[in-house]
Amino acid sequence: MNIILIIGFSQAFILSFLIFLKKGKNLSDFFLGSLFIVFGITLFLGYAELYNRQNNYPYPALMNTSAPFILLHGPLLWFYIKSLTTQRFRWKGIYLLHFVPFVFAMILMWVTNYSLPPQERILLETSESFKNQITFPLLVGLIALSTQGYFIWGIVMIHHYQKKIKTYFSNVREIDLKWLKFLLISSVFFYAFNSGLYILDIFTRWFTYNTMQTLAYSFSSVFILVLGFYGHSQADIFRSKPINLELRTSKRSEEPESFVNQTLTKKDQAFIDHLLSFMQNKKPYLDPDLTLADLSRQTDVSMDYLSYILNKQIHKSFFDFVNHYRVKEFKTRCQNGLNHKYTIMGEAYESGFNSKATFNRVFKKQTGLTPGQYITKMKR
Repeated sequence: MNIILIIGFSQAFILSFLIFLKKGKNLSDFFLGSLFIVFGITLFLGYAELYNRQNNYPYPALMNTSAPFILLHGPLLWFYIKSLTTQRFRWKGIYLLHFVPFVFAMILMWVTNYSLPPQERILLETSESFKNQITFPLLVGLIALSTQGYFIWGIVMIHHYQKKIKTYFSNVREIDLKWLKFLLISSVFFYAFNSGLYILDIFTRWFTYNTMQTLAYSFSSVFILVLGFYGHSQADIFRSKPINLELRTSKRSEEPESFVNQTLTKKDQAFIDHLLSFMQNKKPYLDPDLTLADLSRQTDVSMDYLSYILNKQIHKSFFDFVNHYRVKEFKTRCQNGLNHKYTIMGEAYESGFNSKATFNRVFKKQTGLTPGQYITKMKR
């Protein structure tokens, strides 16, 4: 465990250093760097606790000091996700409430542990009689609720964000935060297991505190590594690609081939006719990086109006609307025999896609078949 903790807090401090030295830092980088610093402090204090146990407690002041800092992980992770997924993130005084559990835990630990004489604290540690105090189950429950709550909250925020960006972009591969969503979902399951061990131990005393810490801090080291690897290069989408439109989540059409709403005004109907004709003849969707702003300029309307037509009248997100035409283009190219010149992915790239994963997912959603199955069926 010594090696795990040393690697953990070392990589956390190194990652925070790299992030704060990064050129073109943004607010999300600040929160991510701060999160790594707190992770580093937590794991360092965990290492100090282990060192105390193995060396007859030379530093009693550092005993049981790591647990309260875990209550800072969730809030700082929340701020990181919030700053990435919010179009115009601004600090609010009410956000200070996120740190109330940490302050409460520090006060609780001071009253029941930190203020005691060193010998008394050592006795509590060696006998693990601190588990009999109300502080232990209270802190275990608070940490479990905090970690799980913030992970789930983060997943929900990313889910809503993923819907919103499809209003503006036809290619979301590098900005959809799927990596972070997967990491959070994985963390929910692991921390549920780890928290379950702590809660079970309250009633059974089956595990040593050292064993439970080993599991928790080992996963934290992996979590830091993954978060640092992807987070260091993650761009702030609202800064790297400024958006002059308030993103909204659109409704999805039940019928992929049906675009036109029956209750259109004459103006809307005329524009939709023009839009569909423009998409069919000019093929702007062949540009893999086509955005709502690009299409609004090409069709000579405002982004607000184009967004309104897509979301309220056509009932499609910009992402689904554009990729409908890309799938249609792919099918046309295959039917014309062009697939003999290109591979399946070659055809997909020629049709405007620039990601294999996105192409496969969109094609299966629209046709019910994989691209390979479609071509096989077409050749029969």
